[in-house]
Amino acid sequence: LPCIQVKRNAKLTPYWLYLKLDGEGVWYPIQFGDKQKEMIDNALSDDGEWSLQQIELVKRDKEWYVYFTLEKPFKNYEPKTPIGIDLGERNLATVVALVNGKPTKGTFFKGSKIKEVRHKYFNIRRELQEKKRLDVIKRLRGKEKRIVNHELHKIAKDIVEYAKQFPSPVIVMEKLTGIRGSFKKGKKLNRRFHSLPFRTLQKMVEYKAKIQGIEVAYINPKNTSRTCHRCGYITQTDGREYHCPKCGLTYNRDLNASINIARALTRGTGRGYVNTPKGEMKVRREVHWKPQSPVS
Repeated sequence: LPCIQVKRNAKLTPYWLYLKLDGEGVWYPIQFGDKQKEMIDNALSDDGEWSLQQIELVKRDKEWYVYFTLEKPFKNYEPKTPIGIDLGERNLATVVALVNGKPTKGTFFKGSKIKEVRHKYFNIRRELQEKKRLDVIKRLRGKEKRIVNHELHKIAKDIVEYAKQFPSPVIVMEKLTGIRGSFKKGKKLNRRFHSLPFRTLQKMVEYKAKIQGIEVAYINPKNTSRTCHRCGYITQTDGREYHCPKCGLTYNRDLNASINIARALTRGTGRGYVNTPKGEMKVRREVHWKPQSPVS
């Protein structure tokens, strides 16, 4: 396993990663940006708030990259404003805040660029597979992933900025277990849905939120899209609008679901949410860098 050691007097760089493979040890010089350097210095100090949790090596385009995961506690956090996030095919993310129990400022993130890129590369891969150009397919997969992740980072950042408008926000998302298996439409729509990176978006929202001191919670998604957020009646849904046969509510389907997700924290619905911890929560942050040439 890799471990980080520091040489403060080194001329090239004060940061080194030591790798020991097959009994041979190799030192890799590292360079961080100013913001990452501050966090790493804090984690390596005896009295720092950040602590180094794990290091992961990743190979990308024939080059190796390293991901540091850092963690620090946030104390005395009392969430007040639930921010519900519903994920879907039409709107990648639908976000709404509950202020004093009432929904406000619903926002849609369509993810159009992501759908466009996934569709484009799907067609390219299909043509290349017919020509048996597996080498080209492998190279394109990395390029597609980078474009998609860039768009996801922008959406996640905007979601967190939305949440920061409100006092003591807590972001609420659905546990995604079984979400893909429950989606059964036509072949083309199924492919589009299954190509959407829901969990990746959730992970990005989570770590960006926690860096800002915002708690994140997950709830069981059962009936969140089928329940009327006004009267609680459960019915089948069809189309882009939710129609409640009991109270007569007509509402955007995705907004209705995101309101139910947010209210799962305040209604005591028993959807599997574990109460927000009081006193202290832990925030995790990833720092990425690329090793330079090895020094023996």
